[in-house]
Amino acid sequence: MRQNRFIRNISANSFQLMINQVFGLLIFYALSKGLDKNTFGQLNWSLAVLLTVFGVLTFGIDQLMVKKIAAGHDRQSVFSAYLFHVVVSGCIFYSLLICAWFLFPGIASIKIFLLFIGIGKLCIFFSTPFKQVAVGLERFTSVLYMSVVSNISRGIGLLALLLLNKMTVTNVLVIFIAGDLLELLACIFIVKPLLLPPIKMNWDKKFQLSLLKESLPQAGVVVFSAIMSRFDWILIGILVSSSNLAEYSFAWKIFEVSTLPLLIIAPLMLPLFTRILREPGNTNDPSFFLEWQVIIGCFIALMLNICWVPVIGFITDSKYGAVNSSTIFILSLSMPILYFNNYLWTINFAKGKLKTIFFIMGISVAVNIIGCIVLVPLYKNEGAAIAYFLTIFVQMALYLAKTSFSMPGHRRYLLLLWPLVALFTGFLVNRYTSNFIQGISASLLIYIAAVFLSRQVRRKDWKTLQSLYQ
Repeated sequence: MRQNRFIRNISANSFQLMINQVFGLLIFYALSKGLDKNTFGQLNWSLAVLLTVFGVLTFGIDQLMVKKIAAGHDRQSVFSAYLFHVVVSGCIFYSLLICAWFLFPGIASIKIFLLFIGIGKLCIFFSTPFKQVAVGLERFTSVLYMSVVSNISRGIGLLALLLLNKMTVTNVLVIFIAGDLLELLACIFIVKPLLLPPIKMNWDKKFQLSLLKESLPQAGVVVFSAIMSRFDWILIGILVSSSNLAEYSFAWKIFEVSTLPLLIIAPLMLPLFTRILREPGNTNDPSFFLEWQVIIGCFIALMLNICWVPVIGFITDSKYGAVNSSTIFILSLSMPILYFNNYLWTINFAKGKLKTIFFIMGISVAVNIIGCIVLVPLYKNEGAAIAYFLTIFVQMALYLAKTSFSMPGHRRYLLLLWPLVALFTGFLVNRYTSNFIQGISASLLIYIAAVFLSRQVRRKDWKTLQSLYQ
């Protein structure tokens, strides 16, 4: 039955992301407690570099693969072409890492992290074609099983090291490699029923070149996105210190976890919008879905700031609490904009407007690089957060200028309401409440009352959303 497909998909995707985020937080907590700030910062710097490089190496073919499979193209040929791409590009990059081991002997501590964590990240990179087949087919239960293995195994392993007081660099590297390798093996096993012929990696020169050519505008976008997502980490590690990077990366991780609803919704939106645009007679207006996301994003940003100092200070023995309060406030200002940008990106990508996305991402990454170079030396972690906020604000302005999408006028104005409600609520709570429990209670009461009085969350819109999956 397709009737409840939206519920099944969003449930599986939610469960997968919640497991990954919970165990991701456990990993971060265990490392931040068990390693000193300098080592923790070096580890995160190496992860930032590796994630940036492997993000670039996808060339955007992963997202193109989802679109093609969702549109009904032959999954086996698309999968085989992308598998060939990741294996070849991944092996070339890791060969360069091995060469760097011998050519640059003066940075031994960083090289150890890059080389050995790189083994694990290479396995995760090899697993991406398997996951994208499942996403394109909207088999989010399979995606769930494929995507949680690494974080669960690493989380349990690192927690055991922390409790046994065995948190050494060698043990951490073994746990990272083992967890990522297990995830690759799980992907290979789970994807077999989704690919009818045996899994193959064929070199089809004509199709491979055609895929690369089609993905070229998106490849630029992916390069820009990969650079923008971790450029601030890399720059803080180079220009400031590993300790500052440890603090910033901790704040960023919590901010990233707080965007969980966006991470749940985003993979479902691309196949959905692709199908909607293939049905010219479809008159349903999904713009209410964007407002729901902005409401949720602003509420989470509000609660994040109210809970930060008392909760994070308590669980980290004041190591990452008050020192990051300004950073997390600046980052949280961007939360509703992230939902807006993802909505507009999805529309453009589903319409095939890759050149528009490329242009917007090119401007955005330029703003981010210039902002980080100017602001990080001046304001350190807060400067990186300001640069990120400015970047996505510029990105939103460009998307609005370049994207035509239907949305009733009153809903457009209400999108501005929810950030103001969250800021006003936070101001009242900070000024007139005296303890943590009072602050949480007052925030819930004021914000939920505002949502109720606005009458913008309606049952008929939920039915419309369900109908899009029938």
